[in-house]
Amino acid sequence: MKDMKEAFSSLSISGPMIGVPIFFAVLLPFFTFYIARYAGSTILPQIAGISVPQSFGNFYFVEFFSINILGPIFMTMPIITASVLAADSFAGEKERKTAEALLNTPTTNGELLIGKIFASLIPAVILTIAVFLIYASITDYLSLSSFGIAIFPNIAWYMMLLNAPFLALTTIGLVVLISTKVRGIKEAQQISTLLILPLLVIPFASIFNLAKLNLRFFIILLVVLIITSCAVLYLSEKFFDRERFILS
Repeated sequence: MKDMKEAFSSLSISGPMIGVPIFFAVLLPFFTFYIARYAGSTILPQIAGISVPQSFGNFYFVEFFSINILGPIFMTMPIITASVLAADSFAGEKERKTAEALLNTPTTNGELLIGKIFASLIPAVILTIAVFLIYASITDYLSLSSFGIAIFPNIAWYMMLLNAPFLALTTIGLVVLISTKVRGIKEAQQISTLLILPLLVIPFASIFNLAKLNLRFFIILLVVLIITSCAVLYLSEKFFDRERFILS
């Protein structure tokens, strides 16, 4: 609770963490429908190799764009949020000079690590779900108004939402490892956000037909993320030394 209060009371931390997801959730649906209205039927055969009747072209463009382009962008949200919170929670202790207070608490190393992990994971998951609900609501409203058909519920998006906690856990685990080697919050954030780069490859893989973002793809991704997050958290717990971390 202490870490979450500190994070959300700082505008430099909470501003980007909340502002970027809100931008995604509110503005991108309008951007998608604007493109669909003026060029959807023309662009869709070029990027997806799909030829559909003119009357359905714009709807299929919105559906394809929301899953294959905006979906991977959505999956960066838990990484961005978790990296900001975890970097402040761990590396921030060094910058704020609160190390001595932590050393004097009766918590064990394991309890301290679990507490800081949940302080980053819970807000990251809540913000991710909130962004999804706002985005889905606006998209469905625009889709029903324009085409009389709703985009959501959508199994691909639900699978992406299911992947979000494990993306956040992987990020937090890496920040734990990174924070023992860096001096401040900015360094920890910059290194941990490199996790975003692999996700940004996914839209291009879909456009060039190198991967299909279907149920099978997201199940495989989920299994990989579960294994990765477990491995990273195990290593984080194994190498986490409170005294060395705080006093380094």
